[in-house]
Amino acid sequence: MKTNEILENIKARRSVRAYTGQQVSEEDLQAVLEAATYAPSGMHLETWHFTAIQNADKLTELNERIKGAFAKSDEPRLKERGQSKTYCCYYHAPTLVIVSNEPTQVWTVPVLSKICFLRLILWGSVLVG
Repeated sequence: MKTNEILENIKARRSVRAYTGQQVSEEDLQAVLEAATYAPSGMHLETWHFTAIQNADKLTELNERIKGAFAKSDEPRLKERGQSKTYCCYYHAPTLVIVSNEPTQVWTVPVLSKICFLRLILWGSVLVG
């Protein structure tokens, strides 16, 4: 049986939690965002939004706000992360892509899960290719 390239990328996929400071090129970012728009969605609504953040000051501000919310949590693990001086919710990646959806759409969870699956394929191919 001949294994296709997508399956090989899925098998070779790994989690990355340490990044260099090297910024993702505009060309690569646009390619990933374009590919993400082709992800299947429930009822073909395609109501997702992609927000790419590459500004270091904005990323720091976002992390501090998230830590502030975590610090107020009743969940001990979240509270610990919120109080940590070193915790960074995006692992200090130089580029962050936030995937969001219309809050009134009933297909929010399926759309996001399919996009997460696509992310595995895309980042898997970037990491191994």
